[in-house]
Amino acid sequence: MTAGEIRQARTDRRGFLGALGGTALASWAEDTDARRGAACGEPGDDPEPQRGEERRHRAFQLRRQAALDELRLGLFPKWTNGDEELYPNRIGNYSKCLPHNDLGEVDPDAYDAMLCALASGRFEDFEALPLAGLLRLSNPLGGLTYDLIGPDAAAVPIEPPPPPFASAEAAAQMAELYWMALCRDVPFTDYSTDPTVAAAIDDLSRYSGYRGPRPLTPQTIFRMDSPGVMDGPMVSQFMLQPMTYDSIRLVPRLQVPLPVTTGNGIDFMTSYDEWLAAQRGFPPGTTIGFPRMDPVPRYIHNLRGVGQLAGSDMHFTPYLRAALILLSYGDQALSDRNPYKSSRTQIGFASFGPSHLLTLMGCLTRASHPGFYGKWYVHRYLRPDAFGGRVHNRRRGAADYPIHPDLLESPVLDRIYAYNELVNRRRGLNGGRGSYLLPSMMPIGSPTDPSHPGGHGYTAGSRAALLKAWFKEDFVLPNPVKPSRDGTALEPYVPGVDGPPLTIAGEINKLAHNTSLGRDVYGIHYRNDDVAGHKLGEELAIRVLREERPTYPESVFRGFVFTRLDGTLVEL
Repeated sequence: MTAGEIRQARTDRRGFLGALGGTALASWAEDTDARRGAACGEPGDDPEPQRGEERRHRAFQLRRQAALDELRLGLFPKWTNGDEELYPNRIGNYSKCLPHNDLGEVDPDAYDAMLCALASGRFEDFEALPLAGLLRLSNPLGGLTYDLIGPDAAAVPIEPPPPPFASAEAAAQMAELYWMALCRDVPFTDYSTDPTVAAAIDDLSRYSGYRGPRPLTPQTIFRMDSPGVMDGPMVSQFMLQPMTYDSIRLVPRLQVPLPVTTGNGIDFMTSYDEWLAAQRGFPPGTTIGFPRMDPVPRYIHNLRGVGQLAGSDMHFTPYLRAALILLSYGDQALSDRNPYKSSRTQIGFASFGPSHLLTLMGCLTRASHPGFYGKWYVHRYLRPDAFGGRVHNRRRGAADYPIHPDLLESPVLDRIYAYNELVNRRRGLNGGRGSYLLPSMMPIGSPTDPSHPGGHGYTAGSRAALLKAWFKEDFVLPNPVKPSRDGTALEPYVPGVDGPPLTIAGEINKLAHNTSLGRDVYGIHYRNDDVAGHKLGEELAIRVLREERPTYPESVFRGFVFTRLDGTLVEL
Protein backbone atom coordinates (compact mmCIF):
# COMPACT_ATOMS: atom_id res chain seq x y z
CA MET A 1 0.00 0.00 0.00
CA THR A 2 1.08 3.53 -0.70
CA ALA A 3 1.15 6.11 2.05
CA GLY A 4 -1.95 7.73 0.57
CA GLU A 5 -3.86 4.42 0.52
CA ILE A 6 -2.97 3.78 4.17
CA ARG A 7 -4.22 7.24 5.18
CA GLN A 8 -7.46 6.68 3.29
CA ALA A 9 -7.91 3.14 4.68
CA ARG A 10 -7.45 4.35 8.25
CA THR A 11 -10.66 6.35 7.96
CA ASP A 12 -12.47 3.04 7.36
CA ARG A 13 -11.46 0.32 9.81
CA ARG A 14 -12.89 -2.52 7.69
CA GLY A 15 -11.13 -1.21 4.60
CA PHE A 16 -7.85 -0.76 6.43
CA LEU A 17 -7.87 -4.28 7.94
CA GLY A 18 -8.98 -5.75 4.61
CA ALA A 19 -6.09 -4.08 2.86
CA LEU A 20 -3.67 -5.44 5.44
CA GLY A 21 -5.03 -8.95 5.92
CA GLY A 22 -7.69 -9.70 3.35
CA THR A 23 -11.32 -10.73 3.78
CA ALA A 24 -10.84 -12.57 7.12
CA LEU A 25 -9.76 -9.45 9.01
CA ALA A 26 -12.34 -7.31 7.24
CA SER A 27 -15.08 -9.78 8.24
CA TRP A 28 -13.84 -9.76 11.87
CA ALA A 29 -13.95 -5.95 11.87
CA GLU A 30 -17.52 -5.97 10.52
CA ASP A 31 -18.67 -8.39 13.25
CA THR A 32 -16.91 -6.35 15.93
CA ASP A 33 -18.49 -3.13 14.72
CA ALA A 34 -21.91 -4.79 14.85
CA ARG A 35 -21.39 -5.83 18.46
CA ARG A 36 -20.01 -2.43 19.37
CA GLY A 37 -22.93 -0.69 17.74
CA ALA A 38 -25.40 -2.77 19.75
CA ALA A 39 -23.62 -1.99 23.03
CA CYS A 40 -22.12 1.46 22.56
CA GLY A 41 -23.87 3.19 19.66
CA GLU A 42 -22.99 3.46 16.03
CA PRO A 43 -19.39 3.02 14.86
CA GLY A 44 -17.59 6.32 14.90
CA ASP A 45 -19.83 7.75 17.63
CA ASP A 46 -17.78 9.55 20.28
CA PRO A 47 -19.32 8.92 23.71
CA GLU A 48 -16.90 11.20 25.55
CA PRO A 49 -18.92 14.46 25.53
CA GLN A 50 -21.98 12.73 26.94
CA ARG A 51 -19.90 10.78 29.45
CA GLY A 52 -18.07 13.93 30.50
CA GLU A 53 -21.34 15.76 31.14
CA GLU A 54 -22.76 12.83 33.11
CA ARG A 55 -19.61 12.60 35.19
CA ARG A 56 -19.67 16.30 35.94
CA HIS A 57 -23.08 15.99 37.56
CA ARG A 58 -22.27 12.68 39.23
CA ALA A 59 -19.06 14.12 40.72
CA PHE A 60 -21.07 17.01 42.15
CA GLN A 61 -23.61 14.58 43.63
CA LEU A 62 -20.87 12.44 45.22
CA ARG A 63 -19.16 15.43 46.77
CA ARG A 64 -22.44 16.87 48.00
CA GLN A 65 -23.46 13.54 49.51
CA ALA A 66 -20.09 13.14 51.23
CA ALA A 67 -20.46 16.59 52.78
CA LEU A 68 -24.03 15.82 53.90
CA ASP A 69 -22.94 12.51 55.41
CA GLU A 70 -20.26 14.29 57.43
CA LEU A 71 -22.69 17.02 58.48
CA ARG A 72 -25.19 14.46 59.75
CA LEU A 73 -22.57 12.80 61.95
CA GLY A 74 -22.56 15.96 64.04
CA LEU A 75 -20.03 16.90 66.68
CA PHE A 76 -18.66 14.63 69.35
CA PRO A 77 -18.27 15.87 72.93
CA LYS A 78 -14.65 16.49 73.86
CA TRP A 79 -14.14 16.01 77.56
CA THR A 80 -11.16 17.66 79.22
CA ASN A 81 -9.57 16.58 82.50
CA GLY A 82 -10.55 19.83 84.26
CA ASP A 83 -7.01 20.84 85.23
CA GLU A 84 -7.08 24.20 83.47
CA GLU A 85 -10.05 25.31 85.58
CA LEU A 86 -8.77 23.62 88.76
CA TYR A 87 -5.28 25.12 88.99
CA PRO A 88 -4.93 28.93 88.63
CA ASN A 89 -1.16 28.51 88.19
CA ARG A 90 -1.80 26.17 85.18
CA ILE A 91 0.54 23.45 86.50
CA GLY A 92 -1.32 20.81 84.50
CA ASN A 93 -1.27 22.63 81.17
CA TYR A 94 1.11 23.39 78.34
CA SER A 95 2.80 26.80 78.50
CA LYS A 96 6.25 26.37 76.94
CA CYS A 97 7.81 29.43 75.25
CA LEU A 98 5.81 31.88 77.39
CA PRO A 99 7.35 33.76 80.37
CA HIS A 100 7.72 31.59 83.51
CA ASN A 101 8.74 32.25 87.11
CA ASP A 102 11.63 30.41 88.77
CA LEU A 103 9.38 27.42 89.57
CA GLY A 104 8.60 27.03 85.88
CA GLU A 105 5.02 28.29 86.38
CA VAL A 106 3.66 30.35 83.52
CA ASP A 107 2.96 34.06 83.82
CA PRO A 108 -0.86 34.18 84.19
CA ASP A 109 -1.28 37.22 81.93
CA ALA A 110 0.74 35.57 79.17
CA TYR A 111 -1.32 32.37 79.44
CA ASP A 112 -4.56 34.37 79.28
CA ALA A 113 -3.25 36.15 76.18
CA MET A 114 -2.63 32.73 74.60
CA LEU A 115 -6.20 31.69 75.45
CA CYS A 116 -7.51 34.88 73.86
CA ALA A 117 -5.51 34.22 70.69
CA LEU A 118 -6.88 30.68 70.55
CA ALA A 119 -10.41 32.03 71.01
CA SER A 120 -10.04 34.58 68.20
CA GLY A 121 -8.14 32.33 65.80
CA ARG A 122 -6.42 35.40 64.36
CA PHE A 123 -2.83 35.18 63.11
CA GLU A 124 -2.19 38.70 64.41
CA ASP A 125 -3.17 37.79 67.98
CA PHE A 126 -0.60 34.99 68.05
CA GLU A 127 2.01 37.38 66.68
CA ALA A 128 1.36 39.63 69.69
CA LEU A 129 2.05 36.92 72.30
CA PRO A 130 4.90 37.72 74.71
CA LEU A 131 7.27 34.83 74.00
CA ALA A 132 10.25 34.65 76.35
CA GLY A 133 12.91 32.97 74.21
CA LEU A 134 14.15 31.89 70.81
CA LEU A 135 11.67 29.03 70.30
CA ARG A 136 8.33 29.66 68.62
CA LEU A 137 4.94 27.97 69.09
CA SER A 138 4.25 25.09 66.74
CA ASN A 139 1.34 25.91 64.43
CA PRO A 140 -1.57 26.71 66.79
CA LEU A 141 -3.63 27.71 63.73
CA GLY A 142 -3.11 24.29 62.11
CA GLY A 143 -6.10 22.88 63.96
CA LEU A 144 -8.42 25.44 62.34
CA THR A 145 -7.63 24.30 58.78
CA TYR A 146 -10.68 23.13 56.82
CA ASP A 147 -10.57 19.89 54.85
CA LEU A 148 -12.33 18.97 51.62
CA ILE A 149 -11.63 15.26 52.15
CA GLY A 150 -12.83 13.41 55.23
CA PRO A 151 -14.06 14.97 58.48
CA ASP A 152 -13.58 18.48 59.74
CA ALA A 153 -10.93 18.96 62.42
CA ALA A 154 -13.54 19.80 65.07
CA ALA A 155 -15.77 16.83 64.19
CA VAL A 156 -13.48 13.94 65.19
CA PRO A 157 -13.74 12.46 68.69
CA ILE A 158 -10.59 12.64 70.82
CA GLU A 159 -10.69 10.05 73.57
CA PRO A 160 -9.74 9.24 76.19
CA PRO A 161 -8.88 12.66 77.63
CA PRO A 162 -5.51 12.98 79.34
CA PRO A 163 -5.50 11.92 82.99
CA PRO A 164 -5.78 14.68 85.59
CA PHE A 165 -2.48 15.96 86.98
CA ALA A 166 -3.10 14.54 90.46
CA SER A 167 -4.43 11.15 89.32
CA ALA A 168 -2.97 7.67 89.76
CA GLU A 169 -2.86 7.26 85.97
CA ALA A 170 -0.78 10.43 85.54
CA ALA A 171 1.63 9.16 88.18
CA ALA A 172 1.87 5.74 86.51
CA GLN A 173 2.54 7.02 83.02
CA MET A 174 5.15 9.45 84.35
CA ALA A 175 6.82 6.61 86.25
CA GLU A 176 6.86 4.59 83.03
CA LEU A 177 8.71 7.43 81.30
CA TYR A 178 11.30 7.57 84.09
CA TRP A 179 11.86 3.81 83.80
CA MET A 180 12.07 4.05 80.00
CA ALA A 181 14.84 6.63 80.40
CA LEU A 182 16.74 4.35 82.78
CA CYS A 183 16.36 1.39 80.39
CA ARG A 184 17.22 3.19 77.15
CA ASP A 185 20.62 1.53 76.80
CA VAL A 186 19.66 -2.02 77.84
CA PRO A 187 19.79 -4.36 74.80
CA PHE A 188 16.47 -6.10 74.17
CA THR A 189 18.33 -9.41 74.34
CA ASP A 190 19.12 -8.71 78.04
CA TYR A 191 15.60 -7.91 79.26
CA SER A 192 15.14 -11.28 80.96
CA THR A 193 18.29 -10.83 83.08
CA ASP A 194 18.83 -7.07 83.47
CA PRO A 195 18.31 -5.80 87.04
CA THR A 196 17.02 -2.36 85.97
CA VAL A 197 14.34 -3.96 83.79
CA ALA A 198 13.42 -6.23 86.70
CA ALA A 199 13.12 -3.22 89.02
CA ALA A 200 10.90 -1.45 86.45
CA ILE A 201 8.61 -4.49 86.22
CA ASP A 202 8.35 -4.69 90.00
CA ASP A 203 7.61 -0.97 90.43
CA LEU A 204 5.16 -0.47 87.57
CA SER A 205 3.23 -3.59 88.58
CA ARG A 206 2.11 -1.88 91.79
CA TYR A 207 0.54 1.17 90.12
CA SER A 208 -3.26 1.11 90.09
CA GLY A 209 -3.19 3.65 87.26
CA TYR A 210 -0.86 1.71 84.96
CA ARG A 211 -2.60 1.16 81.60
CA GLY A 212 -0.05 -1.01 79.81
CA PRO A 213 -0.22 -4.80 79.38
CA ARG A 214 -0.56 -6.99 82.45
CA PRO A 215 1.04 -9.05 83.79
CA LEU A 216 4.27 -7.18 83.30
CA THR A 217 7.11 -9.41 82.15
CA PRO A 218 10.38 -8.89 80.25
CA GLN A 219 8.38 -9.65 77.07
CA THR A 220 5.50 -7.24 77.76
CA ILE A 221 7.12 -4.24 79.47
CA PHE A 222 7.10 -1.03 77.42
CA ARG A 223 4.73 -2.58 74.84
CA MET A 224 1.05 -2.25 73.90
CA ASP A 225 -1.51 -5.02 74.10
CA SER A 226 -2.62 -4.71 70.46
CA PRO A 227 -2.72 -8.01 68.51
CA GLY A 228 0.79 -9.18 67.64
CA VAL A 229 2.69 -6.42 69.45
CA MET A 230 3.86 -8.71 72.24
CA ASP A 231 4.95 -11.44 69.80
CA GLY A 232 8.60 -11.80 68.90
CA PRO A 233 11.10 -8.92 68.86
CA MET A 234 10.21 -5.51 70.29
CA VAL A 235 10.95 -3.91 66.90
CA SER A 236 8.72 -4.39 63.85
CA GLN A 237 10.08 -6.27 60.87
CA PHE A 238 9.36 -3.15 58.81
CA MET A 239 12.05 -1.32 60.81
CA LEU A 240 14.59 -4.15 60.42
CA GLN A 241 14.12 -5.49 56.89
CA PRO A 242 15.99 -3.86 53.99
CA MET A 243 13.89 -2.10 51.37
CA THR A 244 14.24 -0.75 47.86
CA TYR A 245 13.38 2.89 47.15
CA ASP A 246 13.71 4.11 43.55
CA SER A 247 16.04 1.16 42.82
CA ILE A 248 18.19 2.16 45.79
CA ARG A 249 18.58 -0.66 48.30
CA LEU A 250 18.41 0.74 51.82
CA VAL A 251 19.63 -1.06 54.94
CA PRO A 252 17.89 0.36 58.05
CA ARG A 253 20.89 0.94 60.31
CA LEU A 254 20.57 4.17 62.29
CA GLN A 255 23.07 6.58 63.73
CA VAL A 256 22.04 6.76 67.37
CA PRO A 257 23.32 8.81 70.34
CA LEU A 258 25.97 7.15 72.46
CA PRO A 259 24.68 5.23 75.49
CA VAL A 260 24.70 7.05 78.81
CA THR A 261 25.11 4.13 81.19
CA THR A 262 27.75 2.18 79.25
CA GLY A 263 29.38 4.89 77.14
CA ASN A 264 30.07 8.61 77.06
CA GLY A 265 26.57 9.67 75.99
CA ILE A 266 24.38 12.38 77.42
CA ASP A 267 20.72 13.28 77.74
CA PHE A 268 19.03 16.64 78.16
CA MET A 269 16.84 18.40 80.75
CA THR A 270 18.88 16.78 83.56
CA SER A 271 19.86 20.12 85.17
CA TYR A 272 17.35 22.61 86.54
CA ASP A 273 18.82 25.65 84.76
CA GLU A 274 18.58 23.89 81.39
CA TRP A 275 15.04 22.73 82.20
CA LEU A 276 13.89 26.24 83.17
CA ALA A 277 15.47 27.73 80.05
CA ALA A 278 13.55 25.19 77.96
CA GLN A 279 10.22 26.14 79.57
CA ARG A 280 10.96 29.77 78.72
CA GLY A 281 11.82 28.87 75.13
CA PHE A 282 15.59 29.32 75.63
CA PRO A 283 16.01 33.07 76.24
CA PRO A 284 19.03 34.79 74.68
CA GLY A 285 22.21 33.80 76.48
CA THR A 286 21.09 30.22 77.16
CA THR A 287 22.47 27.26 75.26
CA ILE A 288 20.79 24.34 73.48
CA GLY A 289 22.89 21.19 73.71
CA PHE A 290 23.80 18.64 71.04
CA PRO A 291 23.79 14.84 71.36
CA ARG A 292 26.98 12.82 71.18
CA MET A 293 26.48 10.36 68.35
CA ASP A 294 27.72 6.79 68.03
CA PRO A 295 29.86 6.66 64.87
CA VAL A 296 28.73 3.05 64.21
CA PRO A 297 25.33 2.75 62.46
CA ARG A 298 23.22 0.06 64.15
CA TYR A 299 19.95 -1.77 63.76
CA ILE A 300 17.44 -0.85 66.45
CA HIS A 301 18.38 -3.09 69.37
CA ASN A 302 17.40 -1.04 72.43
CA LEU A 303 14.98 1.70 73.49
CA ARG A 304 17.43 4.46 72.60
CA GLY A 305 17.26 3.27 68.99
CA VAL A 306 13.45 3.20 69.12
CA GLY A 307 13.45 6.73 70.49
CA GLN A 308 15.94 7.97 67.92
CA LEU A 309 13.81 6.62 65.08
CA ALA A 310 10.68 8.32 66.47
CA GLY A 311 12.61 11.52 67.00
CA SER A 312 14.03 11.70 63.47
CA ASP A 313 11.37 10.26 61.15
CA MET A 314 8.94 12.44 59.18
CA HIS A 315 5.85 11.01 60.92
CA PHE A 316 4.49 8.86 58.08
CA THR A 317 7.79 7.74 56.51
CA PRO A 318 8.01 4.46 58.50
CA TYR A 319 4.65 3.51 56.98
CA LEU A 320 5.91 4.38 53.52
CA ARG A 321 8.77 1.97 54.16
CA ALA A 322 6.29 -0.69 55.28
CA ALA A 323 4.15 -0.14 52.19
CA LEU A 324 7.12 -0.53 49.85
CA ILE A 325 8.20 -3.74 51.57
CA LEU A 326 4.67 -5.16 51.44
CA LEU A 327 4.23 -4.22 47.77
CA SER A 328 7.42 -6.12 46.99
CA TYR A 329 5.66 -9.36 48.06
CA GLY A 330 3.29 -9.09 45.10
CA ASP A 331 -0.39 -10.07 44.89
CA GLN A 332 -0.09 -12.80 47.53
CA ALA A 333 0.14 -10.16 50.26
CA LEU A 334 -2.84 -8.11 49.05
CA SER A 335 -6.19 -8.26 50.78
CA ASP A 336 -8.54 -10.78 49.23
CA ARG A 337 -10.96 -7.89 48.80
CA ASN A 338 -8.74 -6.14 46.30
CA PRO A 339 -10.79 -6.50 43.07
CA TYR A 340 -7.69 -6.98 40.93
CA LYS A 341 -6.12 -9.75 43.00
CA SER A 342 -8.22 -12.38 41.20
CA SER A 343 -8.75 -10.53 37.93
CA ARG A 344 -7.91 -12.49 34.77
CA THR A 345 -7.31 -9.48 32.51
CA GLN A 346 -6.55 -6.40 34.66
CA ILE A 347 -4.21 -5.08 37.32
CA GLY A 348 -4.70 -2.14 39.65
CA PHE A 349 -2.76 1.10 39.41
CA ALA A 350 -4.67 4.39 39.70
CA SER A 351 -7.30 2.45 41.63
CA PHE A 352 -6.40 -0.39 43.98
CA GLY A 353 -2.79 -0.36 42.89
CA PRO A 354 0.45 1.10 44.27
CA SER A 355 -0.35 4.62 43.07
CA HIS A 356 -3.71 4.54 44.86
CA LEU A 357 -2.18 3.24 48.11
CA LEU A 358 0.62 5.78 48.21
CA THR A 359 -1.75 8.62 47.37
CA LEU A 360 -3.97 7.64 50.30
CA MET A 361 -0.88 7.41 52.49
CA GLY A 362 -0.19 11.08 51.83
CA CYS A 363 -3.87 12.06 51.96
CA LEU A 364 -4.08 10.89 55.58
CA THR A 365 -1.55 13.56 56.56
CA ARG A 366 -4.65 15.65 57.25
CA ALA A 367 -4.87 13.76 60.57
CA SER A 368 -2.70 16.61 61.86
CA HIS A 369 -5.68 18.96 61.60
CA PRO A 370 -7.96 17.25 64.16
CA GLY A 371 -4.82 16.36 66.10
CA PHE A 372 -3.74 19.98 66.43
CA TYR A 373 -7.32 21.00 67.13
CA GLY A 374 -7.26 18.67 70.13
CA LYS A 375 -3.81 19.83 71.22
CA TRP A 376 -4.45 23.59 71.12
CA TYR A 377 -8.22 24.08 71.28
CA VAL A 378 -9.30 21.33 73.68
CA HIS A 379 -6.69 19.90 76.07
CA ARG A 380 -3.50 22.01 76.17
CA TYR A 381 -1.92 19.20 78.20
CA LEU A 382 1.55 19.66 79.68
CA ARG A 383 4.48 17.81 78.15
CA PRO A 384 6.43 15.21 80.17
CA ASP A 385 9.45 17.48 80.64
CA ALA A 386 7.19 20.02 82.36
CA PHE A 387 5.70 17.28 84.56
CA GLY A 388 9.25 16.28 85.50
CA GLY A 389 9.87 19.82 86.69
CA ARG A 390 6.78 19.61 88.92
CA VAL A 391 8.10 16.36 90.40
CA HIS A 392 11.53 17.90 90.98
CA ASN A 393 10.15 20.96 92.75
CA ARG A 394 7.85 18.86 94.89
CA ARG A 395 10.63 16.47 95.94
CA ARG A 396 13.03 19.29 96.84
CA GLY A 397 10.29 21.07 98.83
CA ALA A 398 10.03 24.16 96.61
CA ALA A 399 6.32 23.61 95.84
CA ASP A 400 3.47 21.52 97.22
CA TYR A 401 2.04 20.17 93.97
CA PRO A 402 -0.70 17.48 94.27
CA ILE A 403 1.31 14.66 92.69
CA HIS A 404 -0.03 11.20 93.43
CA PRO A 405 1.93 9.39 96.19
CA ASP A 406 2.44 6.34 93.94
CA LEU A 407 5.04 8.37 92.09
CA LEU A 408 6.45 10.38 94.98
CA GLU A 409 7.15 7.16 96.91
CA SER A 410 8.55 5.25 93.94
CA PRO A 411 12.15 4.01 93.98
CA VAL A 412 12.48 5.25 90.41
CA LEU A 413 13.06 8.82 91.63
CA ASP A 414 16.24 7.99 93.55
CA ARG A 415 17.51 6.11 90.49
CA ILE A 416 16.71 9.08 88.26
CA TYR A 417 18.56 11.41 90.61
CA ALA A 418 21.67 9.25 90.35
CA TYR A 419 21.33 8.95 86.55
CA ASN A 420 21.01 12.73 86.16
CA GLU A 421 23.98 13.21 88.48
CA LEU A 422 26.07 11.08 86.11
CA VAL A 423 24.93 13.10 83.08
CA ASN A 424 25.42 16.47 84.81
CA ARG A 425 28.97 15.57 85.86
CA ARG A 426 29.67 14.51 82.29
CA ARG A 427 28.24 17.77 80.92
CA GLY A 428 29.55 20.06 83.68
CA LEU A 429 26.04 21.14 84.70
CA ASN A 430 24.23 21.75 87.98
CA GLY A 431 27.48 21.53 89.95
CA GLY A 432 27.55 17.83 89.14
CA ARG A 433 24.47 17.27 91.30
CA GLY A 434 21.49 15.17 90.29
CA SER A 435 17.82 16.10 89.87
CA TYR A 436 14.38 14.50 89.67
CA LEU A 437 13.79 15.84 86.17
CA LEU A 438 12.89 13.56 83.25
CA PRO A 439 15.99 12.96 81.07
CA SER A 440 15.03 13.79 77.48
CA MET A 441 16.64 12.67 74.25
CA MET A 442 15.42 15.90 72.64
CA PRO A 443 17.84 18.81 73.11
CA ILE A 444 15.00 21.34 73.62
CA GLY A 445 13.13 19.03 76.01
CA SER A 446 9.91 18.74 74.02
CA PRO A 447 8.23 20.17 70.91
CA THR A 448 6.53 23.55 71.18
CA ASP A 449 2.94 22.32 71.01
CA PRO A 450 0.78 20.61 73.67
CA SER A 451 1.09 16.92 74.38
CA HIS A 452 -2.37 15.41 73.82
CA PRO A 453 -3.14 13.68 71.47
CA GLY A 454 0.21 12.39 70.26
CA GLY A 455 1.12 13.30 66.68
CA HIS A 456 2.93 10.02 66.07
CA GLY A 457 -0.10 8.34 67.64
CA TYR A 458 -2.62 9.62 65.11
CA THR A 459 -0.13 9.09 62.31
CA ALA A 460 0.21 5.48 63.50
CA GLY A 461 -3.54 4.94 63.83
CA SER A 462 -4.40 6.27 60.38
CA ARG A 463 -1.57 4.61 58.42
CA ALA A 464 -1.82 1.30 60.27
CA ALA A 465 -5.54 1.18 59.48
CA LEU A 466 -4.89 1.86 55.80
CA LEU A 467 -2.16 -0.78 55.48
CA LYS A 468 -4.23 -3.45 57.23
CA ALA A 469 -7.19 -2.65 54.98
CA TRP A 470 -4.97 -2.91 51.90
CA PHE A 471 -3.04 -6.07 52.69
CA LYS A 472 -3.86 -9.56 53.94
CA GLU A 473 -3.69 -9.31 57.72
CA ASP A 474 -2.87 -12.97 58.41
CA PHE A 475 -0.15 -13.21 55.74
CA VAL A 476 2.98 -14.56 57.41
CA LEU A 477 6.06 -12.48 56.69
CA PRO A 478 8.90 -14.38 55.03
CA ASN A 479 12.44 -14.53 56.41
CA PRO A 480 11.89 -12.71 59.72
CA VAL A 481 14.90 -11.35 61.60
CA LYS A 482 15.93 -9.99 65.00
CA PRO A 483 18.76 -7.62 65.92
CA SER A 484 21.98 -8.86 67.49
CA ARG A 485 22.80 -7.76 71.02
CA ASP A 486 24.83 -4.73 69.90
CA GLY A 487 22.74 -3.96 66.80
CA THR A 488 25.57 -4.41 64.33
CA ALA A 489 23.92 -7.39 62.60
CA LEU A 490 20.64 -9.20 62.06
CA GLU A 491 19.99 -12.79 63.05
CA PRO A 492 17.25 -15.16 61.85
CA TYR A 493 14.03 -15.15 63.88
CA VAL A 494 12.86 -18.77 64.00
CA PRO A 495 9.06 -19.15 64.37
CA GLY A 496 8.21 -21.81 66.92
CA VAL A 497 11.56 -21.33 68.65
CA ASP A 498 11.86 -17.58 69.17
CA GLY A 499 8.10 -17.05 69.23
CA PRO A 500 5.02 -17.34 66.99
CA PRO A 501 4.99 -16.58 63.25
CA LEU A 502 4.94 -12.87 62.49
CA THR A 503 2.01 -11.61 60.41
CA ILE A 504 1.33 -8.44 58.46
CA ALA A 505 -1.24 -7.22 60.99
CA GLY A 506 0.94 -7.97 64.00
CA GLU A 507 3.98 -6.25 62.55
CA ILE A 508 1.98 -3.23 61.40
CA ASN A 509 0.57 -2.95 64.92
CA LYS A 510 4.11 -3.28 66.24
CA LEU A 511 5.21 -0.51 63.89
CA ALA A 512 2.45 1.69 65.37
CA HIS A 513 3.85 0.83 68.80
CA ASN A 514 7.45 1.56 67.77
CA THR A 515 6.70 4.97 66.30
CA SER A 516 4.23 6.24 68.92
CA LEU A 517 5.69 4.80 72.14
CA GLY A 518 9.05 5.69 70.64
CA ARG A 519 8.10 9.30 71.32
CA ASP A 520 7.55 8.31 74.96
CA VAL A 521 11.04 6.80 75.03
CA TYR A 522 12.31 10.06 73.51
CA GLY A 523 10.83 11.78 76.57
CA ILE A 524 8.15 13.90 74.93
CA HIS A 525 4.83 11.98 75.13
CA TYR A 526 2.85 9.74 77.46
CA ARG A 527 1.12 6.40 76.88
CA ASN A 528 -2.32 8.06 77.06
CA ASP A 529 -1.32 10.49 74.28
CA ASP A 530 -0.55 7.49 72.07
CA VAL A 531 -3.84 5.70 72.76
CA ALA A 532 -5.90 8.81 72.03
CA GLY A 533 -3.85 9.45 68.89
CA HIS A 534 -4.38 5.88 67.69
CA LYS A 535 -8.16 6.19 68.03
CA LEU A 536 -8.23 9.58 66.32
CA GLY A 537 -6.11 8.32 63.42
CA GLU A 538 -8.22 5.20 62.95
CA GLU A 539 -11.41 7.26 62.97
CA LEU A 540 -10.01 9.58 60.31
CA ALA A 541 -8.94 6.64 58.11
CA ILE A 542 -12.37 5.03 58.47
CA ARG A 543 -14.17 8.19 57.42
CA VAL A 544 -11.85 8.88 54.48
CA LEU A 545 -12.14 5.31 53.18
CA ARG A 546 -15.92 5.31 53.69
CA GLU A 547 -16.14 8.58 51.77
CA GLU A 548 -14.07 7.12 48.93
CA ARG A 549 -16.11 3.93 48.61
CA PRO A 550 -18.85 5.29 46.27
CA THR A 551 -16.24 6.75 43.92
CA TYR A 552 -14.77 3.41 42.84
CA PRO A 553 -15.93 2.02 39.44
CA GLU A 554 -15.02 -1.57 40.37
CA SER A 555 -18.46 -3.13 40.89
CA VAL A 556 -16.98 -6.33 42.36
CA PHE A 557 -15.31 -4.50 45.26
CA ARG A 558 -16.85 -5.63 48.56
CA GLY A 559 -15.45 -2.90 50.78
CA PHE A 560 -12.45 -2.57 53.05
CA VAL A 561 -12.06 -4.59 56.23
CA PHE A 562 -9.39 -4.34 58.93
CA THR A 563 -8.78 -4.93 62.63
CA ARG A 564 -8.29 -1.90 64.85
CA LEU A 565 -5.42 -1.65 67.31
CA ASP A 566 -7.80 -2.62 70.13
CA GLY A 567 -8.73 -5.84 68.26
CA THR A 568 -12.13 -4.64 67.00
CA LEU A 569 -13.05 -5.63 63.43
CA VAL A 570 -14.10 -2.79 61.10
CA GLU A 571 -15.89 -3.40 57.79
CA LEU A 572 -16.51 -0.55 55.36
